[in-house]
Amino acid sequence: MSSARADAQAALFDMLLRQAEGRPPRVTLQGGRGESGRGLFSTADLDAGEEILRVPSELCLTAHRSGVIGGLIGQTDAMVDAAGDLRDEVGEEAFNQGATWDVRLALAVFEATAGCGGPFWDEYRRLLPLPPFATAAASLPPVLLEELQDPVLQKRGLAKDALLRELYPSLATHSVHPVTSSYAAMDAPLELVPLPLQWTYSLVVSRCFAMADEDTFAFVPFLDMCQHSASPSANFTSSDGDFVLSTLRRMQAGEAVTISYDGDAYDSRRMFELYGFVPAHGNARDAQLLSAAVAEAAAAATTSSAPSDTLRDRSAAAAAAAAATTERSEMDVTALQLLLRAMDAHRDSAHATPARLAAVFDALTEPASSSPEAFYHGVCWQRQEWPTAIDDDLQEALAGQRGEADRDQRVDAVLSYRRACQLRRAIFRSTSSSRRAARSAMAGCH
Repeated sequence: MSSARADAQAALFDMLLRQAEGRPPRVTLQGGRGESGRGLFSTADLDAGEEILRVPSELCLTAHRSGVIGGLIGQTDAMVDAAGDLRDEVGEEAFNQGATWDVRLALAVFEATAGCGGPFWDEYRRLLPLPPFATAAASLPPVLLEELQDPVLQKRGLAKDALLRELYPSLATHSVHPVTSSYAAMDAPLELVPLPLQWTYSLVVSRCFAMADEDTFAFVPFLDMCQHSASPSANFTSSDGDFVLSTLRRMQAGEAVTISYDGDAYDSRRMFELYGFVPAHGNARDAQLLSAAVAEAAAAATTSSAPSDTLRDRSAAAAAAAAATTERSEMDVTALQLLLRAMDAHRDSAHATPARLAAVFDALTEPASSSPEAFYHGVCWQRQEWPTAIDDDLQEALAGQRGEADRDQRVDAVLSYRRACQLRRAIFRSTSSSRRAARSAMAGCH
């Protein structure tokens, strides 16, 4: 995003929030220039528990678990034909087919950004990410889903895309929505532009909030601009219908206002599926992904027989399978010392962060976990399954993007998903090598 456009969006945000609250805003929208993402920043010093912003309920788009939608002033003819009256319950048949509250809320955002949300949404939609900048898995084009080189995540993204097309086939065209139809008018490559419902679904899963009754979910303007943090500075409530964002601690003017998107519950795969990014400093919850890599590699050892499978691929899978089936007693003091030594040796790595190291530590110290050798071979197999190397892809992406205005942020998001694997492989290799050396030394003493 250019500096001029970022400044224009910040001014629009300030104007709309000032009108909504009837007071000078306590936050400002900043970022969006170059590689930095947008976020909210405090405009004054704030005490713990102090209200930062209040979003009136009438500005929110809502979806009840029953499928009833609130917040629209009308519907387009295309939506009436495709989904009927959104104020009605969805019905058991449509629900069983997949028209759950999140899909219904995506329909509401579809309508609000198509002119059926009233004057406020006609302005606020200009602050939302444009379709080619949506990074949640459901809105990524197949060519970028493949670049994730994660079959599970790719399958989920393709499945959600297929579900939305199947539920509402008449909405599966760029021309049915004013935002996406503009790309067709510009003769843009539409295979790289998500369909309108895929775009609004991506907005919903990355920006929706649960209400106090736990049965209603809302798309909340202003609040949706908060960035994620594992140690957030703020949190929200909605007990009176309005959404209120308050500080969790003292904050200084100019400090980022952050919330936790997941309550420290999601691994990187789930974070990317919903939000289109992985935490820059790693994710301690990725321990479960490491265990999954061992299981997937072991399974591949018995199923990989196609002629295209390389000997190296089958070797890594077989090694992971063998190591995974080796009995392992609880980690003793010596093994723990070797692990800590290996982790310490890689603390200067560009990928070493407390969260990533915690994921490795948790994976190896779980009582029923596999051995370091199994993890090492599992991660090796995982990397060998990548059809292209991350370094090559990164260089190609940089070469293909001539400047910030031409930059496709989805490429950056996809490649960032694959970087954490490098540190894990190095630590597992060091730990397993040290264990083998220790065993050899002990054997020589007998």
